[in-house]
Order: sequence, then structure tokens, then C-alpha cells
Amino acid sequence: MKEGEMEKIHLGIIGCGGMGFHHARSLSKMKNVEITGASDVDPEKLKRFTQHYSVKYSFVDYAQLLDIKEIDAVLICLPTFLHYPAVILAARKGKHIFCEKPIAMKIEDAEEMIKVCRENNVKFMIGFVRRFDNFWGKAREVIREGTLGRPVVWHDIRSSTGASSSWYFDEEKGGGPLIDGAVHNYDFGHYTFGKVKRVYAATMTFKKGISAIDTGSAILEYSSGDQHIISWSWGLPQGALGAQLIDIIGPKGALIFPGCFDEAKIPRSIDQTQYGVFLLNLKGEGKEWIKWRKNDMFFDELKHFIDCIVDDKEPCVSGEDGKRALEIGLAVLKSGRTGLPIEINV
Repeated sequence: MKEGEMEKIHLGIIGCGGMGFHHARSLSKMKNVEITGASDVDPEKLKRFTQHYSVKYSFVDYAQLLDIKEIDAVLICLPTFLHYPAVILAARKGKHIFCEKPIAMKIEDAEEMIKVCRENNVKFMIGFVRRFDNFWGKAREVIREGTLGRPVVWHDIRSSTGASSSWYFDEEKGGGPLIDGAVHNYDFGHYTFGKVKRVYAATMTFKKGISAIDTGSAILEYSSGDQHIISWSWGLPQGALGAQLIDIIGPKGALIFPGCFDEAKIPRSIDQTQYGVFLLNLKGEGKEWIKWRKNDMFFDELKHFIDCIVDDKEPCVSGEDGKRALEIGLAVLKSGRTGLPIEINV
């Protein structure tokens, strides 16, 4: 290496579909990162990816990729049910690991993944990208500063056709929206409010020929006294889209999320190319625009992962965080299945 040159982290991408490409765009902007290898079971996807990013090594079998000593770390961008074997093998080969969410489909698999990563002294980070999004960071700040008072109730209601691939709607492979999508909510809720003590849920399936729950509502009760009420569906027909409501209410007022208020009323003095805004409604009809600076959360997420490798520090989003979010999601599905509240203290 020439004097003054930066030592590069050599990465492998396992799974060259949508998220693999998406993350590669962020990584390609980092001067101290090289995408050295890639793997995908689809030869055409793999060819497109390796040509686009000029990747040195490419394999249909990711086990061959993990044998490349030059590779320091891998991004696992596979369907959820394939995370477990990939993480276990990568850890045993001594590779640092960024794994997309959810961590796995089973608690025992998540526990084994955490254990093997720890035993092999590799970093293990889960892709809970909201931790790096200034949008969600500002919402958390408003809550924790007491602007709304406490306790608060966080509502999140949305519905759509959902994910495009069939495995998302398989109960053993993707788990549907209350696992695959809502794990982001479960992680943000724990990060903001602390432990969940109880969940209640009612669930159903709209689509024919699938095994996962595609529609459901749940109440998560936190030990802090706060609540999260979520009602999600991926059961609508192609092209249909339901209304969206996301807000956080408390004794002092309400924080209304973008898309849920008349954005034409945002003051022109706020540069919306640089800033996003919430609408804060307080006592006496007082209204305030709460702004945050827009950022590339995916870039910041992966930069944190790379920095953890370079600086030998633990990621702020761990395998334990992934396991906790999965436990909450599985409790939601169990409550929906049994019709009973589930005590969890997670």
C-alpha cells in the first residue's frame, strides 16, 4: 500500500436482489470500502450485479465466497428464512456480518446466530435502519423530551398490496407484514419506550393461497405505560392502497407524521429539499412545525457498520436487538392466533 492510502474493507454481498443492489449503491460511495465478492443463486442477477459494480469474485454458492480470505465482512441480503445458515457459516469463517432484518424466523435460530458470532469474535449487526434516520430520530426526541407528556400512544395504520415476492407471504419463510415489516416498529418502540410487557392482537388473511397472516391489528403495552397501536395489511389487491395514519398522542398534544396533514400549509420558509417536517398540535390550538434535516439513512447505517470494523467497536444495533424484535412479532402472531393477550416482558 502506498503511503497516505486508506486501507480498504473488502466486502462480500450475499443476495444480489433489491436490497443487495440498494446497499451496494451506498457502499460504492465509501472510499474505504471495496465490494470484492458477490453471490446469488440466480446467475442472471449475479451477472448484472458483478458487471455493474466490477466485482472481482462471484459465486452462485455463497460458501465459496466465504472461503475468500481477502473478504473481511459480508452483507446478508437473503430472504429471512435463509439468514440463519448464512450467518452461522459466515461467522465460522471469521467474517463480520451485516444481516438484513428480521434476524430469523425462529427464536432458537436467532440465539444460535448470536452465540456463534460471539464465539468467533465477529461483529453482528441487524439492519434496523430507522436507528439512523433523522426522521425517526426527531420523533424519538420529541417523545423523550416530554413535549407530548407521558404516557403516549403511537398509532400506525397502513395497508397496501405488500411485498412483491411470494416468500414474504409464507408463514415459515417471511411471516407476512406483522413480522417482516413491523419489526421496524418493534425495534423503534423498544429503543424509545423500553420493554414490552403485553401484546393483544386480532389477525386475518385476505389473500388466497398464502400461509402467512397478511392483515392484523395489535396493541403493544410497554412497562413505561406507553402504547403502540399498529394496524397493517398487505392483503389489498394489486393497485389498491388504503389510507395512512401515523401519529403520536399524549396528554399535552399530538405529533402528526408527514402524509397525514395538509402539506400545502408547510411554510415556504422551510426548505423542503433539505428538511422534512412533523406537525405538532398542542394545547389551545397551538401548532408548530417540527423539522429535521433529511439524510441518507441507508448510507449512514452501513457507514456505522464499516466504522465498527475499522475501530473495533460493537454496532449500536445488535443481534440481541434483532432477537427482541422477533420475539415481539411472534407474540403478536400468537395473540392473533389464540385470541388471548400474551405476556412477554421483552
